Amino acid sequence: MNQAVQAPKESATENSQDKVVARSDKKFKATIYLTEEAERAFAELYVKRYMEDRKIDRSTIACEAILALHEKEKENKSEDEPLAQS
Repeated sequence: MNQAVQAPKESATENSQDKVVARSDKKFKATIYLTEEAERAFAELYVKRYMEDRKIDRSTIACEAILALHEKEKENKSEDEPLAQS
């Protein structure tokens, strides 16, 4: 019975020069539907990033956007909590 045992690697995020970089070994496939405006913005981001760094892919941009939105929501929630307690 030959089984390789691997220690699970933790997901992490790094903030460097206003960039949120997602690192994870486990990936999930998802289908999303974008408006024309969102698709245009996504394409512009991809082209800009591609010209800066040829290693970029669309999944990386989507992950960064989701994580940035999540952080923004957490910040908004923590700002609203003191008001709710008053």
